[in-house]
Amino acid sequence: MVINFLKIIKERGSIGNLFTLLLTLILIFTLGIAINIVYAEPYIRVCKNGVIYYYFANNLDEQNINNKINKPLRIHPPQSFKKLSPQELDPLIKSASQHHNLPVALIKAVIRVESNFIPAATSPKGAQGLMQLMPGTADQLQVTNPYDIQQNIWGGTRYLGMLLQKFNNNLALALAAYNAGPQRVQQYQGIPPIKETQGFVRDVCNNFLQYSKEASPSP
Repeated sequence: MVINFLKIIKERGSIGNLFTLLLTLILIFTLGIAINIVYAEPYIRVCKNGVIYYYFANNLDEQNINNKINKPLRIHPPQSFKKLSPQELDPLIKSASQHHNLPVALIKAVIRVESNFIPAATSPKGAQGLMQLMPGTADQLQVTNPYDIQQNIWGGTRYLGMLLQKFNNNLALALAAYNAGPQRVQQYQGIPPIKETQGFVRDVCNNFLQYSKEASPSP
């Protein structure tokens, strides 16, 4: 390459041309380095659940990439365990109620029994947030942060609506499924003989009636 350029210089014999050729050599050399830098670390493009991830191939092998993608996202609860009033949550509860066609009093009753209106509540079994969504259930409902008040209320309300539809609008069975899982309700063909679940159904129904009376007070 250098010999060819020297031959051109000799043929042209011009200082101006020489300067131009030297600039060309510098540009070629610089571009060559840049291209080598770009391709020194080729990336791997991985699509997972509609999200595109980019990883440098020199830093991670394919197995490590898959492990990183499939690793569940650890969501830390808020540091504050402040209890909210039903009135503070009313706008979000009403919005979820209208969207999912469930009574405000029912949503409020579930929140009251599940978390006592504490957004950061976490059960020993791992249920999270106001309506105590299990991580797997939250993932299926596309709730990215169960401790986010709006996401949790909308996700929990949607899930309860799905269970009501599944059990032909039988509220007791839907609530039992919300607490113990639909498989157990189907297994026992009714409310499972689990003390916690039976208490949950009873308490939610009692609170549902109470909140319904408050919403529609008698003359």
